[in-house]
Amino acid sequence: MKSSRLQASRGVTLLEVLATMAVMLVGIAAVMMLVTQISASNRRTLTAAQAQLIAERTLEGIMSEGCTATPPCANLSTWDNRRTTVWQTAAGELQTVAPAAGVVSREYEVAVDIDSPSAGLPGSIENGAAGLPAINRQLGGGLPGNVANVRVSVSWLERGRQGRQVVVMQTRMAP
Repeated sequence: MKSSRLQASRGVTLLEVLATMAVMLVGIAAVMMLVTQISASNRRTLTAAQAQLIAERTLEGIMSEGCTATPPCANLSTWDNRRTTVWQTAAGELQTVAPAAGVVSREYEVAVDIDSPSAGLPGSIENGAAGLPAINRQLGGGLPGNVANVRVSVSWLERGRQGRQVVVMQTRMAP
């Protein structure tokens, strides 16, 4: 009877404690890696969403100008091949000049390309790629195409990824 009482109260050995700690450390390391990956994914998603908002804002600015009737969409020629750099701060401000040192921000490059066969934008269709349906197609009444394809690309560099990341938005406009 004495021997069974001694076995029941013998306690935990040092080896058992070390094995338990090793299992717990592996679990904690796995959770920390998961949190790091989720944080990086959230940061990429936020950056892409900010780039999309910048592209939408630029596209809306172009669309608010509308298309002139004669020559078709000639007023958009000042936008063609325009490249600008903007910074989105952590406070949500969009700046056209680099923020002061210490201000957390991300740099984006905004590129606008307008393709139109109209007299206002001669040679704007790179390599003759008119798209589908073609922007230089015959419109109703046998008129030559007067459609402008407007494309806004917003790109940025992201740590840990190769090359520039990009968001592209486009629309077509006509007088």
